[in-house]
Amino acid sequence: MRPTLALAFLTLFAGCATPIKTDFDWGPVASRLRDPAGSTHLKVLGPIYEHAADTNKLNLWAVRPFYSTAAETDEKSASELLWPIEFSWDFQNNHGRRVLTSFYTDFDKTNSNSRWHWWCFPFWFQGRDAHGTNYAAFFPLGGSLHEFLFQDEANFVLWPLYIHSRLNDENSYHVLWPVFCRENNAKNDRFRVWPLYGWNIRHDQFDKRFCLWPFVTWASYQHPGSSGYGYLVLPLWGHMKLENQESWMLLPPFFKYGTSAKKKMGYTPWPVIQWASGDIEKFYVWPLWGYKNYGHIHGGFYLWPLGWWRHLDRTGETVDRYTFAPLWFSESAWRKAAQPPTQQPTASTAPATNCVARYWHLWPLCAYERFGDQSRFRTLMLWPMRHSAPIEREYAPFWTLYTHTTAGTNSDDELLWGLVRRQRRGTESSRFSLFPLVDWSHDHHGASEWNLLKGVLGYERSGTNASVRLLWFGHIGL
Repeated sequence: MRPTLALAFLTLFAGCATPIKTDFDWGPVASRLRDPAGSTHLKVLGPIYEHAADTNKLNLWAVRPFYSTAAETDEKSASELLWPIEFSWDFQNNHGRRVLTSFYTDFDKTNSNSRWHWWCFPFWFQGRDAHGTNYAAFFPLGGSLHEFLFQDEANFVLWPLYIHSRLNDENSYHVLWPVFCRENNAKNDRFRVWPLYGWNIRHDQFDKRFCLWPFVTWASYQHPGSSGYGYLVLPLWGHMKLENQESWMLLPPFFKYGTSAKKKMGYTPWPVIQWASGDIEKFYVWPLWGYKNYGHIHGGFYLWPLGWWRHLDRTGETVDRYTFAPLWFSESAWRKAAQPPTQQPTASTAPATNCVARYWHLWPLCAYERFGDQSRFRTLMLWPMRHSAPIEREYAPFWTLYTHTTAGTNSDDELLWGLVRRQRRGTESSRFSLFPLVDWSHDHHGASEWNLLKGVLGYERSGTNASVRLLWFGHIGL
């Protein structure tokens, strides 16, 4: 359905088949209003139909719960049909579409000879790679796959009977994968009769081998600055000794101690007690509580996997996140105070002084978000995760019973999709409606208006002039 057809449906309420330019409010039946930020919203039948355009001419169009489409940025748009059944997107010159487990991507829709693929998991794979070569495969019978699972090319017959894969100039051959494997080229030498015996040698880097995998494994390393050896005998003992680090394991993976020039770490036992000191600061008493600090990231958990927190120290701002899944999630971004030009930089982090963005939700009751001078509070909040665009476009309006939105000194309140509505535009004007019983408005010039039953009886005043309106027709001056 095109937007013009949906607008034709709107004629039942507005009396015309052309796009509507005039603001009006018939509660949850139909309305065209501007939100506090200046965006226009045309709605019909509560949350079912909506067309919105913001001040940057980015559009949303939805007939819920069937279809929605939106221009998210100047270069990105997306649409859904009964999500998660169908989803499509466009980003710059790329186009993609998913229908159930079928995925199609065109990497340059302006070029008829561009790279593309159509993968219908888990059976059919077809496309054209970046070199212009066509390929196709029907799993598990046979065929050729290109640019798939980190391989340039993979050919197979009666998978897992025979597989040949290639990455750059490195070729691997597998029979009854993962049992038999052979690869021998200028970079790699691999052989495997799994789980009996095998090796993986990357020339001038490492030599890894196993016997009765995973019980006995050993390796040697030739990396400059970190050469050495290691071995593991499950479930008894393990040891690794490199130039820049050394570690020991007892009853692996339960007990481990490692040391290097940058840190020390240990499991006593894993996963319950884990600790580290040095460039990584870490201490876990799993699953009760733990923390980990690494570079600009500081975080931890409590009652894993329910509770988490993160502190991110970025250039110019810090971000704090707190989670107690699925009930609570919050995120705040703070702008750092700038160093005075004459002050020498110090190693300490400049303090965060101004919260520029904030979000939190208490599932399934409510959610709040603010960015700059714009904010929104709403209830209910039935989807437990943040910023799921298809859910926001197709389904969230059905359970959003109340919203409070602001932009600067402007604000809107809406209950039950417009059954009750309040609008305030700074000190300029305000309006209240309880559809279809009563609505009133006034502005800072002293003009005011009220109506009963959408115009059965009305009153208007502007300056020294006042009038009464009866049955939607003429005015009687007072």
